[in-house]
Amino acid sequence: MTSVVEHDRIEEIPQETQASPGTGQPPAGTRRTARSRIPAVRTFLVTALLLGAAGAGGTYVVNHRLAESAFVTLDDAVLTADALPVGSTGSGVVTDVLVTAQTRVAAGQELARVRLAADPALTTPRQPEIEVLRAPVPGTVSKIDVATGGVAGAGEPIVTLYDHAKLGFHAKATEEQLNELRLGMSAEITGPGIDRPVPATVDHVEARVGPDPLSDAPLTEDQKAEHEQLTVVLVPRTEAVDTVSALVPGLRFSADIDTNSAVGRTPAVNGAG
Repeated sequence: MTSVVEHDRIEEIPQETQASPGTGQPPAGTRRTARSRIPAVRTFLVTALLLGAAGAGGTYVVNHRLAESAFVTLDDAVLTADALPVGSTGSGVVTDVLVTAQTRVAAGQELARVRLAADPALTTPRQPEIEVLRAPVPGTVSKIDVATGGVAGAGEPIVTLYDHAKLGFHAKATEEQLNELRLGMSAEITGPGIDRPVPATVDHVEARVGPDPLSDAPLTEDQKAEHEQLTVVLVPRTEAVDTVSALVPGLRFSADIDTNSAVGRTPAVNGAG
């Protein structure tokens, strides 16, 4: 009687829950349960990866925006230079002009020759003296004031240079931008003719910027009002002077100023002249 009951109990166990005899495989129902969990696990992993990527992307965006907020960009930085006129010690005729506009010259290089007029105060006539005009500093010729054959008075400009040591970028800035700037802040200049950013420094702020020293054209009323605005003056660093000296004054560039530099230095607005 006992063996019959045990037999019946064995028969009541569902066949799919029994291990496949001789195969060592788990029951078929167990295999179906494991397979049914695979999509859920896959979904979980994909979701985790997407969330991680989104978090990384969000961190990049935040860091990028923080990096942007550390810079003040001035989009209208004009390259300017001090005019340096070179003339003869006395009146005379220009016999030779040895350079042309936009010629780069070294200190001491010959620019022109002038045959000086005879001094009427001398009782004994002498051979007219030839004066050689030389560049007092390294620079670039911006203008030929008196051509060959022309007459020049004593001290009158014959050739005008701009001094490489006095190049600068003048950029208009709003009051909000000026409040973020300090003297000595690092900047990068980009624009036409520049293959890579030119390092520069915030030197000072001018309350008024006059007309281009290389131009004799008078200012209009609108230009006068424009020049009365506060202007940030950025000076190229020593290692960038050669690059900047090859540029033409009057061109416009963009200046990105790092507000994280020069911490604790004098606010730029206090340096306005």
